[in-house]
Amino acid sequence: MEFNWTEITLAIIAIAASVVTHKLDKRKHRAEIAKLTAETTSDNIDNMDKSLDFYEKLAEATNKRLDDVLQKQETIIKENEALRTQVSAVNTKMAQLASIICTKLTCVHREVDDSVIECVYPKKSPKDKIRLKRKTEKV
Repeated sequence: MEFNWTEITLAIIAIAASVVTHKLDKRKHRAEIAKLTAETTSDNIDNMDKSLDFYEKLAEATNKRLDDVLQKQETIIKENEALRTQVSAVNTKMAQLASIICTKLTCVHREVDDSVIECVYPKKSPKDKIRLKRKTEKV
């Protein structure tokens, strides 16, 4: 039995070539995976940066609106206090006027409600309205 050295040599070369090709393909595949991973990571970082910018702007706008609302609320509270003071002063004046107009303590038209004195005038009869109308027409 004679060995055909050519066939054995060709088989060894084919095996060596397939091993070398496999290693080169594996190295190329790893390089492609590393490249894609780097691209994906940079894309993710870019997307995160964009999201961060968006939410920072949103937070700034919300804070500005909150500051505006709080400032308006302070203004309204100050105006409310000023109006309370005015109402209190008007109630005091009305009580003084009512006590001046209606000086009798036993007057049936004098009523006290929450420390504000109101003088309630009697309703005029229809005849009084007609008389008043005639007087104003003559003038």
